Amino acid sequence: MHNSTLALMKKLYSLKTFTAVFLLGLSSCLYAQTGKAEFEKIFEKETGEIESAARKNFKNVKRFSYYPDTLPSWFFSPPQGLTSEMFAVGISDPDQDSTTAINQAFHRAKALAILFGKSKMQYFRDVYTSEQQAGKYTDYRQRFDTYFKVSSMAVVSDDCFSLISSHFTRYNEAIVLIRYTPANKGNKQLVVQGNALFIEAQVEDAFEVQAEYELQTAINDIGGKPETTYFMFRQKGNKTYSESRYLNAYLQFPVFVYKYVSPNYPSGILPLICYSGLWSRYSSELIQSLILTTESNKKTVKNLGQQHNPENANLSREVAQALSTIYINGIEFENDTLRINFKFDNLSLNSEKP
Repeated sequence: MHNSTLALMKKLYSLKTFTAVFLLGLSSCLYAQTGKAEFEKIFEKETGEIESAARKNFKNVKRFSYYPDTLPSWFFSPPQGLTSEMFAVGISDPDQDSTTAINQAFHRAKALAILFGKSKMQYFRDVYTSEQQAGKYTDYRQRFDTYFKVSSMAVVSDDCFSLISSHFTRYNEAIVLIRYTPANKGNKQLVVQGNALFIEAQVEDAFEVQAEYELQTAINDIGGKPETTYFMFRQKGNKTYSESRYLNAYLQFPVFVYKYVSPNYPSGILPLICYSGLWSRYSSELIQSLILTTESNKKTVKNLGQQHNPENANLSREVAQALSTIYINGIEFENDTLRINFKFDNLSLNSEKP
């Protein structure tokens, strides 16, 4: 074969080889880019749908962010009250306009200040136990029904309360810190009551908890229309439901992944997540802590005997009652849990039936 022809064939072979390698690399690059583009497309679609749904459900929140809201330091370390003054934090519902949010938060803070000043806590728990024979096996069951009520009342005036600090979360929640200075005279009566119904059922190793918390207040202005609020938070397993009324109007807000952290939020730690806003978690944890404190005080245990039913259940009842002044020493976020640390000045204790 002629030398020039051979040289030409080698060039064509080299060019073909280069083209094949180039096309293979280009194909891999295009595949990688296509895969990345497809991934980004799916990512934008999924996250975009969440944001679109949020935008549709929220009325006052206009900007959304992946990052949690950083709460102020005074929320976690409020000032320590004295006998002549009390401090309390109030939190509004999410997605409220600024005026409604600040007024609702201030109202709730007033109610907690009165509640902390002198609380009457009443508690009883019914304990059911049963054993049911099923062939060679015995079905063992327990159920604990706990009812708790905390209440307080005081005569006040607007001058008794002063705003110390405030914070608006990215979810349009107002959080306020107030000071309450009791007065000998006043023109308003403030009544506050919290209730909790806690049902725990156990069948062998299966365990189920249902809880419902209520907090209602009324400020009765002499000669005027009373200002009332009502908040209910219900929880069963992972399902929650809340209902809120302020000044006889229902306040609506969406179920959402509300996230909060402290100013010293360490990396790698999950934020506090509240699906019905911060107030739902704060108020329910507060009532739970009061239940545990009342339960640990002196109580009467009554054996109510055997109930003649197919389950052959035995019933006993625990009863406790306390009158106390409450101080919040601090609040902690730990493993998606809000913990409230209390200090109690017990004025009196007794074990009479509420």
